[in-house]
Amino acid sequence: MPRIPWPAWSRVQCVGTSYLLPLGLALVCTACVRGPVDPVGPPSVVLFVADDQGLFMGAYGQSSVTTPHLDRLASEGLRFDGAYAVTAVCTPSRAALYTGRFPAGNGCDGFGPIREGVSIWGDLLGPAGYRTGLIGKLGGKPLERFKFDFFARNLPAHPGARSVDWYVEQLEAFLSVDDPRPFCLVVNLRDAHYPFPTDGAPTGRSEGPEPPHDPARVTLPGFLPDLPAVRQEFARFHDSLRRLDVTVGLMLEVLDERVPAEELLVVHTTDHGIPFPFAKTTLYEAGIRVSLVARWPGTIAAGGATPALTSLADLLPTLLELAGAPVPEAMDGRSLARVLRGETDEHHAAVFGSHTHHRQEPMVPSRSIRVGDWKYIRNYRPDAVFKNAVMMTSASWGAIKAEAQTDSDLAQRVANLERRPPEELFNLADDPWELTNLAGKPEASSELEDLRRQLDAFLERQADPLLDG
Repeated sequence: MPRIPWPAWSRVQCVGTSYLLPLGLALVCTACVRGPVDPVGPPSVVLFVADDQGLFMGAYGQSSVTTPHLDRLASEGLRFDGAYAVTAVCTPSRAALYTGRFPAGNGCDGFGPIREGVSIWGDLLGPAGYRTGLIGKLGGKPLERFKFDFFARNLPAHPGARSVDWYVEQLEAFLSVDDPRPFCLVVNLRDAHYPFPTDGAPTGRSEGPEPPHDPARVTLPGFLPDLPAVRQEFARFHDSLRRLDVTVGLMLEVLDERVPAEELLVVHTTDHGIPFPFAKTTLYEAGIRVSLVARWPGTIAAGGATPALTSLADLLPTLLELAGAPVPEAMDGRSLARVLRGETDEHHAAVFGSHTHHRQEPMVPSRSIRVGDWKYIRNYRPDAVFKNAVMMTSASWGAIKAEAQTDSDLAQRVANLERRPPEELFNLADDPWELTNLAGKPEASSELEDLRRQLDAFLERQADPLLDG
């Protein structure tokens, strides 16, 4: 049965720290292909944000998914191989995207509102000269504080929630507005969130047949055990991804017909990792590592890849800089403009993750840091039993629990997920699936101490509530 070796994104060069490691990434020669030209004025922007996609598109080496339109988008622009969500829960992840601030700064560490006084997306992009819009889910609170000039919201039970045609119709309605301003449109797509389709998710709009994916032919990531129920659920996840891809492809067709390519920055990403055990709602790589691609002909060279460590909190400051607007000092994100233009592959020296809760009690919060090939996770409630929505709904989790009755290695993994060890340390170059915890091992003591210190300093800067116990 096919298995995915994580692509070379497990090795990210980190500059400015003691971890300067060789790149395992296929970087494009910037001197040969990157020749940006200055556009006239800020670009219009379309930001696609999928639910729960993680790295699952062909451009990231996932061979069994059906994502030709997203792969073409990546080939026409820049692929980020070191992009991270700040958390693996949808609402606080999107809050960081909408505010450019981490959960401790914006006040949203679960499903609550963004703190009063924190500037949100439209508060800044409207005055910067953009006509703003949103299509799809909002994924943020409070509703009245989100200022969009065009607002086509859907809820999970809405007839258009996963309708290809509904999304295209809303895009055409948005583009039909006569307004001279550049626009900034967020398209939040509910695929590939659970529940997955059971009928193959045919759209009738694909360029080829749309049969359900064969469980025997899907390629499982190495953090999931190869069990029939896992394969079945993963195949249905593939069906959802295909419908997502068709939706984006049809919307790109409309955009390509209506907006000059050199005047449009198209970005695609996702809120966090996939909705499977050991991924969503955790700070493992499978939970917070995300796909991120950007296309802007004439400014972003086609076919490139960058190892720059990147956070979804970087997107708002990027758009503000491109618009010539000031970036508030309170923002944690940093503009990616120089990375987009091919001027540098260096960005953050470290990336941080945060998890507090996901509608399950008790809360089992954790914080993480990645520097180079080293990843450190601190879990604050080793005494408590960790639960999440995936455990409540996933057929994969039930199968994993059953298999763990006779598989001692899997039983230990299940035990470590349910009762989190106080500290976890991984060398991602040697252990990309994070299966071997090196915390407490003498050979990794210096890395552990350094990452503890860096995480402590970050939490102090953030005034993280966990510091108060």
